[in-house]
Amino acid sequence: MASASPPIRRETASPDKRAFVNGARSFAKRVTALPGFPYLWIGCAAFAAFMTVAGGFRTSELAIDQRALFWALLLGWNGLKWQTWFALTVRRPADWTRASLIGGLLLNLLLPFEIAVVLAVIGVGTPPGLGDTWLRAVTLSLVVAGAIAAFKRWHRVNHADAPSPGMQQDLSPLLARAGVHAEQLLSIRAEDHYCRVQRADGTHALIHYRFGDALREMAGFDGVQVHRGAWVAAAGVRSASRSGRRWQLHLVDGTALPISATHLPEVRARGWLMRRASPSSICS
Repeated sequence: MASASPPIRRETASPDKRAFVNGARSFAKRVTALPGFPYLWIGCAAFAAFMTVAGGFRTSELAIDQRALFWALLLGWNGLKWQTWFALTVRRPADWTRASLIGGLLLNLLLPFEIAVVLAVIGVGTPPGLGDTWLRAVTLSLVVAGAIAAFKRWHRVNHADAPSPGMQQDLSPLLARAGVHAEQLLSIRAEDHYCRVQRADGTHALIHYRFGDALREMAGFDGVQVHRGAWVAAAGVRSASRSGRRWQLHLVDGTALPISATHLPEVRARGWLMRRASPSSICS
């Protein structure tokens, strides 16, 4: 009799590996949601490549490898510096101009020291004069301004089908940035310094935005805040369920959100608690 074949082993990812993958995905989503990303980095990379080839600002006196390294380090550091600045100062489209002007003054003050450090790293000990340094600062600022202009142009082109100025969509910069129409909106949830804007079809957009600002913008929309970090559109409510003294709101996409005691009276006044969920819908 033929011996039984050994059972097939199915290798599953370890908890540590799954945690790493989930963490990497979460990090990637947060990075792509940063203000100006990836256009700021595209502008910096394009400028670094151009200056390496052109040898601008007397960098033509350097060997090509030194020149490439100089511009890569200088523009890479400035890209990181500006990205951090925008992440701290830009919450809505109206913030771009103010953030750019203030950042152009404050961030470029450090440029003479940065150039000296980069030159020392690549083996050139004599930094340029102050005039040359500030000329480079102006040019770097123009790169940032160009990246911002590209971002705004992209935003206008990709939201050309947005509702007319008289509609509620234009009252919310958050929805404009997320590319979500008012009739698509399901919920807005706070995640650290971000807002996750959920559509009824299950897709979402993660936007670097203050939840308090989002709540103020939602004042003209049909929906309520259900707990400290969540706002729900009326059209997104399917049912409610109760376990002891705790209530949950079930949305049309299958997600469930807890209702805090603070916001329970408003939810009850809306009649949402009367939409009782069936056992099968709660488990689904």
